[in-house]
Amino acid sequence: MPLTISAYLAGPDVFAPDAEDRLARMGRLCRRHGVTPITPIDGTVPPNLVGLSLARHIKAANLDRIRQASCVIANISPFRGPNMDPGTAYEIGFAEALGKPVFLWSETDQSLRERTSTGVGDVDDNGWVIENFGLAENLMISVNGTAPLATSLRAALINLDAYFRRLQHPH
Repeated sequence: MPLTISAYLAGPDVFAPDAEDRLARMGRLCRRHGVTPITPIDGTVPPNLVGLSLARHIKAANLDRIRQASCVIANISPFRGPNMDPGTAYEIGFAEALGKPVFLWSETDQSLRERTSTGVGDVDDNGWVIENFGLAENLMISVNGTAPLATSLRAALINLDAYFRRLQHPH
C-alpha cells in the first residue's frame, strides 16, 4: 500500500495579489507529484472575527494544519526585504519542533549576504554583522537535514519524493 503524504505549503504566497490562483496552481503541482496539499487558506473563517481574534484564529488553524501534515514545504524566497517571511520562519521552526521533515525552496539563488545591503565587509549599512555562510537564509533556517534547498516548488517536491522513498526503502 503506498504511503499517503500531505504537505503544508508555507510561504508568503498567501500575500500575493493572485494568492488563491497561486495556491491552486501549487496544489495542482503537488497532486501531480502524489502529495496532498494543505494550504494556509484551507477551511473557513468565522465571519464575526476581526483584529486580534481573527489573527488568533488564523494562527491556531495554521498550526493545526501543520500538525495534520506529513511534512512542510516552505517558500523561503525573500519577502519585503532580503529575508524570508517571518511567519514562514515560525512555521518551519514549529514543524521541526514536531519532528516533521521540512523541504525548502527559493526563487533566488543569491545568498543572504549577497542580498543584504552592505557597508564594508560583512556588516550592513548600520554596522550590524551580516551572517555570511553562503546560505540562502539565516543558518537556523538554511541548515536543514531533510533535503538541500530547492530552486522551485517542483524541485522541492522531487526532494520530498526522494526523502519518503528512502524512508520506505532504506537500503
